[in-house]
Amino acid sequence: MVATPPVASGACCTDGNCFCRGDDPSEISASQAGPFSFESYSQGFSPGAGVTSHTVWYPVDAEPPFAGIAIVPGFVSPESSISDWGPFLASHGIVAVTIGVPGGDQPPTRASKLMTTVDGIIAEHTRTGSPLEGKLDVTRMAVAGWSMGGGGAMIAASENPQLSAAIGFAAWGPRGAAANQVPALMFEATADILAANMSDGHYAMIPASVPKMLFEVQGSSHNVANAPENHDGIIGRYGLSWLKVFMEGDERYRQFLTAGFPSIATAKSDTNVQ
Repeated sequence: MVATPPVASGACCTDGNCFCRGDDPSEISASQAGPFSFESYSQGFSPGAGVTSHTVWYPVDAEPPFAGIAIVPGFVSPESSISDWGPFLASHGIVAVTIGVPGGDQPPTRASKLMTTVDGIIAEHTRTGSPLEGKLDVTRMAVAGWSMGGGGAMIAASENPQLSAAIGFAAWGPRGAAANQVPALMFEATADILAANMSDGHYAMIPASVPKMLFEVQGSSHNVANAPENHDGIIGRYGLSWLKVFMEGDERYRQFLTAGFPSIATAKSDTNVQ
């Protein structure tokens, strides 16, 4: 892939405090792999105790600094169950670390391991020899997870207001919503036999002052958001746009969050993002 140079500084937000990469996005470009080439590594990265596997995905021809996100799977599922998000986000200029954890980890433990992984991302900025040495904005970090990992992501958001964004993929056991100050996107599915409706109360309790979105997909299953290509790339478009707006500050992607939910969404889907 050929890299697209960043647009002029501040051109994608009003205050100049944003990362602006590539051409103006479209529904199509935000729903598929981005313009940047990427690589991955594991050696040398420290995600913290109790993380059983990890992969750092990063863009190689995008202009730094980069924001970063840690992503964890659910219950007994391996890192590979959510790993498609790594190359997708890296191709759009975002550092993504996918991790694996023991199956017995409950959501609060997964929240803790997400945050030690975030600490690991931040440490790469100063680690001698890291491919990301000197290339990160350590103030722009996010978390995401599937099932118990999604519950962990929501707990991490409620306990760590310094985070820029959080995303739950069919979150199981989210809690702490009333304390949350982190923009939170939650995917759900009507045919999910494990975690259907589990994000509803959590979404309702997040303060109205905090950007939030509940996206329920009609007929989809528990793995509704495991991969960005799901549902013709709509899942990827919403996940990417959430991170672009609230983590990178790129307001060009807000249009995809405010245009109205697509036909796959149920009437219960809701947001306060304008």
